[in-house]
Parts: sequence; C-alpha cells; structure tokens
Amino acid sequence: MLEEIQNNIINNVNFVAQDKFKKLIEKTITVAFISGEDDPNLISISFKFRELLEGLIFFANSKGKQYSYQVGTEVLLTITNALLFELEPSEAFLLFHLRNLGKFRKKETELYEELQKLWNNSKQSSTESSIYEMTKQEFSKTLKKLMREKFIQYRKGNIHLNPSFVVRYRC
Repeated sequence: MLEEIQNNIINNVNFVAQDKFKKLIEKTITVAFISGEDDPNLISISFKFRELLEGLIFFANSKGKQYSYQVGTEVLLTITNALLFELEPSEAFLLFHLRNLGKFRKKETELYEELQKLWNNSKQSSTESSIYEMTKQEFSKTLKKLMREKFIQYRKGNIHLNPSFVVRYRC
C-alpha cells in the first residue's frame, strides 16, 4: 500500500528533478511502527508533514518565485489526495503559507490580513489564484477544520504545523 501511495504521488507530479522529489516522498511518507498494534487489518503510515513542506520549497521555486505558491499548493493537494485526505485548494494554500512561519502567536485577523496580501499579489500574476481566496468566516472555519484533521495545532492564538502524524488505513 505504501508503494502505491508513493508511486501515485510521483506519477502525478512533474518536476525536472524527479529523482530528488522521489527521495523526498520516500523520506516523508513511511511505514509507522506502533508498539502493541496487533491488528493485521490496519496499516499505519507515518506522514512527516513539516519535513515535507520544508523540502517542497525547492520544488515550488523551481518554476519561478512568482509561481511558488501555486506550484506548492498543487503538489500539496496531490500528496494529500493520495493519502486520502480531502483538502480544498484554499486549505492547501493556507498550509503551504504556514510552512515557514513556524510557531507563532498571532490573532486570526492578522494572519487573515497577511493572506489577503498574498491573494492580491497572486491575482496580478494569474487569474487562477482566486480559488485560494476565503472570506473571514470561511477562514475561521478552515482553521478549525485543519486543527480537527491534525494538520495544524491551534490553541489560544498559537498556530503551528503539526510536525508529523500517523495515518491508519484498514485493508
């Protein structure tokens, strides 16, 4: 199952340095060994989320800095779809933006204003980027959804990416 997921991701993404991308995927999506797990019907896969996003920066910038958010978001959507997560493009854009902010203490409104600037900048370079834009209410709901799905840790204004988590699949 792990090889199927990795191959699905690699086949759906086209980069010049495909071998480096394959190494990144193999390093960040691995089998998780959990002690005391005896159920043969469960397959646990470790997803090193922060490590993936840090490695993805190189590939996102490979098509040009002005397209880095678009490329990074599309690749992140491909990876999460292969892992059977359902993310909207706007949610993937938000996660890709959070990759280099680390742990920080910000109000939702400050982060939203920061994202609005990015949405306005990306509108100038391409008309397709409007799919990433969210209203304030959608933004608030998105943060809570990403927290419930374990992509981010969000508490009392402290937002940061979950470094890794285990995905379990039933055979």
